[in-house]
Order: sequence, then structure tokens, then C-alpha cells
Amino acid sequence: MDPKGRNEEDTVSVPAAAPQILQYLDYRDFLRDHYAYRKAVDGDFSQRTFAREAGLPVSCSSLLPAVIKGRRQLSQNLRIKFGKAMRLGEREYRYFDLLVQFNQAKGMTEKNHFFAQLTKFRSSRAQIVGETQYRFFSKWYYSAVWNYFGIDQKQRHPGVIAANILPPITPTQAEEAIKLLLELGLIKKTASGYAVAERHIYTEKNVQAMAARQHIQELGGMAMQVFETLPADQRQYNALMFSVSKDGFQAIKDRIRSFQEELREIIDRDNHVDRVYSLTLQLFPNSKVPE
Repeated sequence: MDPKGRNEEDTVSVPAAAPQILQYLDYRDFLRDHYAYRKAVDGDFSQRTFAREAGLPVSCSSLLPAVIKGRRQLSQNLRIKFGKAMRLGEREYRYFDLLVQFNQAKGMTEKNHFFAQLTKFRSSRAQIVGETQYRFFSKWYYSAVWNYFGIDQKQRHPGVIAANILPPITPTQAEEAIKLLLELGLIKKTASGYAVAERHIYTEKNVQAMAARQHIQELGGMAMQVFETLPADQRQYNALMFSVSKDGFQAIKDRIRSFQEELREIIDRDNHVDRVYSLTLQLFPNSKVPE
């Protein structure tokens, strides 16, 4: 209970309509919204009610908030019980079951496996996000061509566009990128060329590592290539290795996120762009992390 006497569950925002599991990429968010909605519709609904409908003893009524907050995970047996309490249909339950396994997976191979299964559900959040982000990040030059149209909106010839990308790409690759960007709605045709329709593409947290993995690998390879070929006044390279505490590490991560937001503001205010740049930031351990 907070200082004003309200229970934590009373402060949760209530969805305008019954939450649909297919629109979620985190099962905990769905559980939170489902509970808030049921509570709004029926004032007598409670964590005890949920436990009873799941076939669990009243003593397990604290399990739902523990799962929502990430303190407990859902075993296969509990997934079945939770699905029953939420009255999920067969298709919705299959998605929920896979979503739980996707969120709880530890390794990238395992996460990739379950996300691929989730994207098979037509019109689901996973399918929409997966198609857009996987395709966009699958080739580095898709992003380069997309940003190029922020410089030159009067060019539509693939050969000319390809010649202006660094490292060089082929006219066929430029044409391929244009086709994809049009399909994803990231650019639009103009009278003389193409213009950027969306200034930013955000990678959702739950698919971040999967969607960006190949993209980051390609950019890392390009960084080394460009380091050897471009003069120092056209590039900036820095490396720093340091020791830090757990709290210090978190503070650094927060500062990097803040720095990225500052960069976006600078980029959005820049009305005289004439070049495309890539910036990659990597923060990874060089010693075993204490449990």
C-alpha cells in the first residue's frame, strides 16, 4: 500500500477493451492488463478469484502479482492453469504458451525458435514486428539507403544511389532496398524521387537482440574496413576498458540511453544533412559477472 492508502493494483491503468493476447510480446504485460480489465468490469474480482478460477489454492493468490513482476516464472502446468483462468481459446492459448516460453528463454537460439513460432500467428504482434524488423535489419544497406533519402529526395536511379553509398553497393542492391522500404512504409514516392516517411524505427525490447544481431555484426565489420580507408577527420573511434560496480554499470547504461536520445534530438533538428553516418556503441563484460 502506498503512502496515500491506495493498493498497488488500484493504480494500474485499465485497458479500454478486453486485452487480446495476440497483440502482446510480453506475457507479463498481458497478465497485468487482463487483471486490470477484469477488475474494472467486476469490482469483486480479485487475485483470490483468479487463483480459484485457475484451480489453485487460495494460499497461491499472491502468485499472479509475483509472475507479473518477474519474481516467478510459469511452468507448463501453471501455463495451463493460467490459460483456463483467463478463458483463452485454443488458438489464443497456443500463442500464450509460446509467448511464455519465448519470454522465459535464456539463450538466443531458444528465443529465435519460439519467436519464429509466434510469427506464424497471422495478424499477431509478433508477425507484424517480426516481418518489419527482421527484414529491415537483415541487410545493412537497407538502413543506409533509407537514410540516403533524407539527404537526396530527387534521386530515383538505383545506379546513382548505389554509387553514393559507402561501402559501395550494386544498383541491384539499391533497387532491392527501395522495394523493401516502400513495402514497409519507411519511404514514399515523390514526383522526382523518394522521401523518408518515418524518421525512426524502434526495435521492441523483446526482439531487440534477435532483430539487430546480424545488423550489428555487419556494422562491426564495416567499422574495421572504414578505419583502414578513411582519413581521421571523417571518422571517430574510441575504446575504453574499465572496472565498475553493479550500480556504476547501471548508471552507464542509463547515460548511454540518455545520450542516444540527445543524438536523436540533434538529428531531428538538423535541416542541412548531406551525408550518412553509422554509430555503434558496445558495452560488454571482460570478466565474469558475479551472480
